[in-house]
Amino acid sequence: MTKKAVIKEIDRLKPEIINISRLIHSKPELAYNESFASDILTSFLKNNDFKVERGIGGLKTSFIASAKGKRNSPSIALIAEYDALPKMGHACGHNMIGAISAGAATALKNIASDMTGKISVIGTPAEEGGGGKIKLIEKGVFKNIDMAMMAHPSNKTRVVGRMLAVVEMTFTFIGKSSHAAAFPYEGVNALDGLILTYNNINALRQQLKEDVRIHGIITEGGEAPNIIPDRASARFYVRSLDMKYFEDVIEKVKECARGAAKATGCRLRIAIRKTVYHPFRPNYAMADILRYNMKLAGLKEDSIGEKESMGSSDIGNLSQVVPTIHPEFAIGKRSVVNHSPEFVKAAVSKFGTDMMLKMTKTIAMTALDIFSSPEKVKEIKSEFRRSNG
Repeated sequence: MTKKAVIKEIDRLKPEIINISRLIHSKPELAYNESFASDILTSFLKNNDFKVERGIGGLKTSFIASAKGKRNSPSIALIAEYDALPKMGHACGHNMIGAISAGAATALKNIASDMTGKISVIGTPAEEGGGGKIKLIEKGVFKNIDMAMMAHPSNKTRVVGRMLAVVEMTFTFIGKSSHAAAFPYEGVNALDGLILTYNNINALRQQLKEDVRIHGIITEGGEAPNIIPDRASARFYVRSLDMKYFEDVIEKVKECARGAAKATGCRLRIAIRKTVYHPFRPNYAMADILRYNMKLAGLKEDSIGEKESMGSSDIGNLSQVVPTIHPEFAIGKRSVVNHSPEFVKAAVSKFGTDMMLKMTKTIAMTALDIFSSPEKVKEIKSEFRRSNG
């Protein structure tokens, strides 16, 4: 099996790959409700003789589609994401991710009767805050997977980009309402507690490492200007590249709120979301293989550092479990950024589609190289063990 054959097969599948992307884009679905997208992807994979199991890990829109070669090992999972953002639709381009993984896996299966390994597509719902991959990890879905790959649309093309751990925290201050003009001294102002928390966090930032991000919004701040608010609430995200320091920062942020509650006489409730995204741990042995194939596919890597423009994703949790790579590919100009209306358009643009097809070829050729080289498999696994040490 040659790379030329893989490229030729992806070119043959091109209309179907593009159609998958456009169909999913046309009907955006939110976390854990991606029934249409899951149907589109699994139908395509079934039609290409993959063994498909839906609802894995107890998630109704998840799936695994597998094709076995001569051996079960190495087992490579190509990750599909397909959820959209509230109100904005596919402003992160997840319509392309499922199309790439399904297209690359199908090309490999269709021409690789002698494939020395197992290729799977794993559909992972709810990346946008829902942590679908975390739930699948907990249910043991990845226990027989040796390594994982996916490619994400972006405003830049790079092989390795780091990602930050993230958690959502909600602070609710409980005070006592009163007439703000006639009897202010009878009230306890919950909004004051919240504003002090916001300002305390702003003061804290100067003393934090530069990879830390803390950002939030006030979701509840009172009913009328002449009523002292008896309840105020805010949601914050805390992020960091280092998991241990991340936990330290969470405690510091809690203290910002506790100090504000004490100063204003409010009661404080702190709620921390159980779903925590971990930092992304790249596998550089896999990344080097992909970088070589990216050039063969006609993709040029931008000169941007791996710690620039860091977001967060539940792929970070998966990278802690199996060797993982998560390359990015530009689907528009650098000014067209994820989570914007312009990115929604770019996710079905001609330029974006051309880049998607090149990345499909890159992913497929990278998997082919890994299947063809026991030495590379050993190197990938050795690096992962070292990074876990």
